[in-house]
Amino acid sequence: ASLLNYTFNMPADKGAKRNALNVNIGVLGHIDSGKTSLCKMLSTITSTASMDKSRESQERGITLDLGFSSLSTEAPEHLKAEGYETVQFCLVDCPGHASLIRTVIGGAQIIDLCALVIDVNKGIQTQTAECMVVAEILANQLIIILNKVDMLPAEKRKKVLDKVIKQLRGTFQRTKFGSTLPFACVAAHPGDGSPPIGMDDLLQVLKENLIVPKRDPSGPFMFSFDHAFPIKGQGTVLTGTVLSGSVKPQMGIVVPQMGEAGRGKKVRSLQMFKQPVQEAIQGDRVAMCVAALDAKELERGIVHGEKCPIPMLDAVVCVVDKISYFKSKVLTRAKYHITLGHQTVMATAHFFCPLEGLINSSSSSSSAKPPAQEKTGDKAVSGGPTLSMGCGAAVADRQKQWPASFDFALDYLHIDELWEPGAPLEYHNEDGDVIKLGASETPGRITFELNGVAKDDVTELSFHGGSGRLLQQEGLPLASSSTSRSIVPLKDRDRVLYLLKWLAQRCGVPGLPPAEKEPITYVLLVLEKPVMCPLGSLVIGSKLDFDTNSPNCRMAFFGRILTSMNPKDLKPLRLLKMKQKVGLLDRVDQQDPSLLICKEMFKADTDMTMFTGLKIVHENSGEEGVVEGTFGQEGKFKVRFKTVLPGISTDAKGNVKGDEKIALFFKRMDFDPTRNIAQ
Repeated sequence: ASLLNYTFNMPADKGAKRNALNVNIGVLGHIDSGKTSLCKMLSTITSTASMDKSRESQERGITLDLGFSSLSTEAPEHLKAEGYETVQFCLVDCPGHASLIRTVIGGAQIIDLCALVIDVNKGIQTQTAECMVVAEILANQLIIILNKVDMLPAEKRKKVLDKVIKQLRGTFQRTKFGSTLPFACVAAHPGDGSPPIGMDDLLQVLKENLIVPKRDPSGPFMFSFDHAFPIKGQGTVLTGTVLSGSVKPQMGIVVPQMGEAGRGKKVRSLQMFKQPVQEAIQGDRVAMCVAALDAKELERGIVHGEKCPIPMLDAVVCVVDKISYFKSKVLTRAKYHITLGHQTVMATAHFFCPLEGLINSSSSSSSAKPPAQEKTGDKAVSGGPTLSMGCGAAVADRQKQWPASFDFALDYLHIDELWEPGAPLEYHNEDGDVIKLGASETPGRITFELNGVAKDDVTELSFHGGSGRLLQQEGLPLASSSTSRSIVPLKDRDRVLYLLKWLAQRCGVPGLPPAEKEPITYVLLVLEKPVMCPLGSLVIGSKLDFDTNSPNCRMAFFGRILTSMNPKDLKPLRLLKMKQKVGLLDRVDQQDPSLLICKEMFKADTDMTMFTGLKIVHENSGEEGVVEGTFGQEGKFKVRFKTVLPGISTDAKGNVKGDEKIALFFKRMDFDPTRNIAQ
């Protein structure tokens, strides 16, 4: 205890006024950018989880876990006006090694402001870019620190720094933070052993740009601890950050990861960076002494108040967005590293979106229920306790469109791949052409690419629900052939129309019904092991097994948890998936020309009772027929059309000449154990 300099029998001044503001600064950056040296130069007090304290960190010379330290300074004038006399900065030193980014993601959820450290001699590096993504998702403020300026020749230093800052402003212009970010130029640990450069200027930049974080001491108490150690005769000390509510001595708490042994505990005393306090509120970094707690069983975890239980989650439904920096496809049924709260676990993802009725359509959406009032048993109420004290610029921008709850009464559309908000819409028409439609800089226009080649902009659209034809101005097809029927395949039609209605409305292109809302996407995450986490918490999906030497970002999507599910019973989630089977007309019945024998759609052993009565579409004419049953033993089957199909060429025996294609479209519920199909 003497080595740690912690004594928890000192009483706090119960009448002391809270005139110090605690601000948590996440110090992020690429490995060897100088983050830890910077924190050491700024710090006046280090916590028990201080920088590079572990033996392995010291031996390897890199930060392996979050480090915490602090400094106190006089409050700037704009904070004095709000009643604060001092500001205590809690510096969270985050590891920069690629394999440790999951630690950064977890730790970033307790910070108010990000300081991104960049080696001025190397510029943006791989983990620098990933830290930019973390900052966008989890922080509203960002300060750029250019370190190691001592390595620039003194006579050229200002000119080089001006050039670097100009280039970086251009880079950050494409982020949610914009180009007007504050910069500080420092040398935390000059190579020649001389005193640090620019530390006073850095502190001034931090103070001038500080915004008072939102704190709510009235909510349910929740505390994230990252270090635990015993003090003989007093109990176990848990050091961490108050995520929600407030805590006082003698308050009853629960350490849920210990099961029954973690119930009925009481807070004995509190310290904030070795100063006894009578209360800690949301956002405070605090050491909490708890009697009768075994430190050996604890490393990091969550503590909550006796009246605020935290759910154990096995599967969750989240509203999510793809991260634009992630360049690979984000596919359904793929596995991702999911960070929720302070844990990262593997999960299988199932992406989906709202299912809206199509225009004059009798296709896949015809059975979709009308929009209903939002209702769900588990509602992720904004402002409730979560494992993130706030949200970053990217989340603040997107959550205006995000729902706060999930409605199990509605049907949803299975999607094979998560799309990026605002990105061009891409699909294949029935001719096999790749169609790409995007927002034009000119109002009233949509850009149009056909098989990778730019075409004239689209100024008008029309969609024919019965046939699935999507046409542009003057009735021209969106296709390579002027005679193309320009059909959007039924299996992809709902997705295309859902996105296209919003794109047309945003660009001011007429012809389609207005979109009610900006498109949103959901994901069902089936976790490989349960995680304790409140509903409403932020979630990040990553591919951390990607090559750490690759320059590409490994974080794929982010969002917010809306509700939980039982992974053994996913049937309440109604995810429709459109499926297609293609075959050929084989022979016309000579006694009844409206009855045709068809082939090459089913295997010989297919149970045709599942498909009897379903509609078949003749591709060339658009005429619909109905499956009546099997014919023979080779997988052939009978289809009856309403009329004699036009344009069919046959020989004397009724055998169809050429390839006359037919298609069967049907839908299945992803999680229906009966595997029933319908149209």
